[in-house]
Amino acid sequence: MPLPRLVLTESQSRLLAELMLDALPDPAAGAKAQEAVLARGLDADEVLSDVPELAFLGLVVREGGAVAATDLGAALHFEALHEAVELRLSNVVRFVETVDDPNSRWALAVRRLAHGDISLDDALAGVDQMR
Repeated sequence: MPLPRLVLTESQSRLLAELMLDALPDPAAGAKAQEAVLARGLDADEVLSDVPELAFLGLVVREGGAVAATDLGAALHFEALHEAVELRLSNVVRFVETVDDPNSRWALAVRRLAHGDISLDDALAGVDQMR
């Protein structure tokens, strides 16, 4: 089953990322829980605002005074992470092609490495042959 396409705010994405590490005390539980949220580098007011919407979407659950990511929340988090890494690799390839001739052995090696067509050892061996 394909994952739903949801556009999360920056604070919602940051909260999901934090929940991948461990459940978070529910800031609705009081000042002590809000301090624990702050200690994890999150804004307690944003978390208070984000949790109901993320719970409605099925991305987090509130259980036993804590907020935790659901399997769907984890899947969406890691899908977004994967897409960000793909974009970063694409940017590296475009940078090399802009700086160098796109058909050069160097640009080709970077493109093939980014696509997973060759190993790092093969790419390094190709660079040694270019020198």
